[in-house]
Amino acid sequence: MARSSSSSSSLKYFIWSLLPLFGAYLLYPYMMCSEQQPQPRQVLPTNVKPLHYNLWLKPHLDTFVFDGQVKVNLEVLEETNVITLNSKEIKIASATLAFGDKVLSSTDISYDTKKTVTTLTFPEATPAHSQALLDIKFEGILSEEMTGFYRSSYKDDQGNTKYLATTQFEPTDARKAFPCWDEPSLKATYDVTLVVPTELTALSNMNVIDDEDLKDGWKQVKYATTPLMSTYLLAFVVGPFEYIEAYTSGEHNGKPIQTRVYTLPGSKEQGRLALDVAVEALEFFADKFGEPYPLPKMDMVAIPDFEAGAMENWGLVTYRTIYLLFDEKASSVQFKKSTAYVVCHELAHQWFGNLVTMQWWNELYLNEAFATWVGWLAVDHIFPEWDIWTSFVNEDMPRALKLDALRSSHAIEVDVADASEIQQIFDAISYDKGASVIRMLSSWLGVDTFLAGVRRYIQKHKFGNASSDALWAALSEQAEMDVSKFMTLWTKHVGYPVLTVESSGPDSINVTQSRFLSTGDLNAQDEVTTWWVPLHMLCSNGEIKPHILTEPTQSFQIPSDGLFKLNAGQTALYRVHYPQSTILRLADEIKKQDQGLLASTADRVGLISDVGSLMVSGEQSTVAFLELVRSFQHEKEYFVWSQLASHLKSLISAFYEQPKQVRDGLVSIQQELFGPLADRLGWEVDANENDLTNLLRVLAISNAGLSKHESTLQEAKKRFWSYIHGNSDILHPNLRSTVFNVVLAELTNEDDNDNELTRAWEAVLKIYQDESLPSDQRLMALVSLGYTRDATLIDRYMAMALDDKQVRSQDIIYIYSRLGDSVEGRDRLYKYFIGNFDAFHAKFGKNAWMFGNTVQAIIQGFASFDKLNELKDFFKDKDTKEYQRPLQQSLESVHVRAKWVERDNENVRSWINSQ
Repeated sequence: MARSSSSSSSLKYFIWSLLPLFGAYLLYPYMMCSEQQPQPRQVLPTNVKPLHYNLWLKPHLDTFVFDGQVKVNLEVLEETNVITLNSKEIKIASATLAFGDKVLSSTDISYDTKKTVTTLTFPEATPAHSQALLDIKFEGILSEEMTGFYRSSYKDDQGNTKYLATTQFEPTDARKAFPCWDEPSLKATYDVTLVVPTELTALSNMNVIDDEDLKDGWKQVKYATTPLMSTYLLAFVVGPFEYIEAYTSGEHNGKPIQTRVYTLPGSKEQGRLALDVAVEALEFFADKFGEPYPLPKMDMVAIPDFEAGAMENWGLVTYRTIYLLFDEKASSVQFKKSTAYVVCHELAHQWFGNLVTMQWWNELYLNEAFATWVGWLAVDHIFPEWDIWTSFVNEDMPRALKLDALRSSHAIEVDVADASEIQQIFDAISYDKGASVIRMLSSWLGVDTFLAGVRRYIQKHKFGNASSDALWAALSEQAEMDVSKFMTLWTKHVGYPVLTVESSGPDSINVTQSRFLSTGDLNAQDEVTTWWVPLHMLCSNGEIKPHILTEPTQSFQIPSDGLFKLNAGQTALYRVHYPQSTILRLADEIKKQDQGLLASTADRVGLISDVGSLMVSGEQSTVAFLELVRSFQHEKEYFVWSQLASHLKSLISAFYEQPKQVRDGLVSIQQELFGPLADRLGWEVDANENDLTNLLRVLAISNAGLSKHESTLQEAKKRFWSYIHGNSDILHPNLRSTVFNVVLAELTNEDDNDNELTRAWEAVLKIYQDESLPSDQRLMALVSLGYTRDATLIDRYMAMALDDKQVRSQDIIYIYSRLGDSVEGRDRLYKYFIGNFDAFHAKFGKNAWMFGNTVQAIIQGFASFDKLNELKDFFKDKDTKEYQRPLQQSLESVHVRAKWVERDNENVRSWINSQ
């Protein structure tokens, strides 16, 4: 799922991965013990096992309920008269059990709403080692919670609100659609029948085998039997869809695979990019995995209300519209890559996650980390010009490294006992750290060897469930080495190392590994792992020495000229703490025309990332980082500038309560770097420019404008008003949201009788409300509204978030993330939140993932111990079980920022005064 995000199995997390496009940098959750004692799993009794479901559903889109009947073929493993299965918010009308020549009606139906299980008691026991048929009739609710079988709204051509029905079952919400055994290891086959209004399209995982007109405005649609699959991958969608289609060159049972993108009327052509990517991705994965795509069709559907980024339901992938639809003429280039990636991620799951599934949710990363890594591998194949692996180093790895630098992080393999905990691990550890570890391993073994091992794994476990040990065993067989010996150090233990480099002679160094913590206060209890670390030492002659660090401290030879860099290409997951003298030498390399030792963009990105993170923890000083930054004034590559912008933004944000001269001094560094870059790139977008140049222009103008670079400000305001007055050509789609941000951040209503800011803000609001625009343009307009510094408009913006008529529930998090990231907005948002906590909890409480991320967004930006104590005091009497991880991680992030500012504020002030 794409979560970033979201969405993902559920690309839920991928949603948050894209928030930096809108100026929101989510920090992750405080004080959770790194190595927790596992709790007993809440699993169903093993007296019976489902083999096959025959499911019939009839959704009513006017009354928001659905009728259902499910017949389950059971294997009875133990003699019993009691059957316990999962259900949630389901009202069972009747339940019968047939075995032999007997048909028994349930004498008691009891619900445990806390554990979301239902127990059926029958008057006689069914004998062990027999077969039985359980028949349940029930009714459910088409809620607005974006989980289970739910409703989503849209407007028709006349502006009337209409509804469609769709599903989101991962991780444990199939039980909201029908009574079932809702655990990933309890695979079964499914026959699905949907009864729907005649004029609507009804989709499920498999192809249609019968479509019968029932008269009275209804039709009955039956689908082919699915392969063995987990409940969370079942799906159905009912709505007024249109589609575009294409076919793969590869075949399923002698026929090309039918691939379609379904949208609401009028939007299907915006699915063209996703369709083209899907066809190529299906063919790419079939080749790389050595296994054909196992279903006859692949449908992808854009859903207006969708909690995750996307969901990999087998043969019927559902998406947020923003991750599936892309308008070549009107959409921003920022979203081209996200669309391609989310499609590749979800289609990778068709093999890794769907065909072979994890045993239990503690190994979620088997699904998500692999789909993340191989998803990017597919994008790199389809769009080689995007320099995908440098993008990974710039965006994905830092998310993993930031979260895993907290004590409140968790291991990649993490024990989860019940449903309330599962949602909390759809995060940067399961996705990005897991993918980074896989990339590290594949780089060490060689990608071809790694994929050959994956093919072994798939062939052995297809249509079944498997564990990490099974994957390591297959890779070990292929590579002829014990892969699990070093991989379990990375998957079963929290954290990662920082390598401290010290000279031990003219041609040697000592390298010491210790756990990296952003708080910089490592103690003996934290030091529990000695990692296997590939050093990949890059030498000045271009040679890469493949040293391995396996002890707490080891000595290594370095080139005779003393010039080297560890982690060549940033393929491994660790930080490097160089002596100041080495950093100065590396800075000199950057200034060379060919950038010498650091000719690789990924290596320059990695150096910035390491030094920028070490300034937060205290291993390096903030002043050292500021000095290094100036070495990049003549940099040309987008990803390097992006990494610089990220750390500068984090620094400016953390020091927001320091004296004005300090704040202004830091902003002036941002302006000094990005102003000339914006001037050099200019405002006109050449049709022949590559996507990375377009992204660099957006980044440069954004940072120059927000740092009050005068020529950028004036040009932004001129183009903004021209665009608002009807000249759509004056602002390229790539630059619209950037200009909105800059202008709304700059304008005020003070001493201005015509309220220029309010007029500008309301003009951007109208763009957000214009449903004829591509979804990315509307969403970025929504985020832009939060750039204002005006208290009255901030209050209006906050109020929008709790008004369902103004903002869809799925998009509210963007409002809170933007304000939480805003110096002017975060205090007002926090006061609003604590003053309306009950309303917030009522709105999001039933969706723990959404509420946890809302809490996280609201408190992420603070950087003082006073605020930290206030936050801890506020939450101490709250029931935080369902959002414990994001809360703890957010509180620890505030602690990290507060300690950073307390430690370095005087040095930064002195440095600024000396400039």
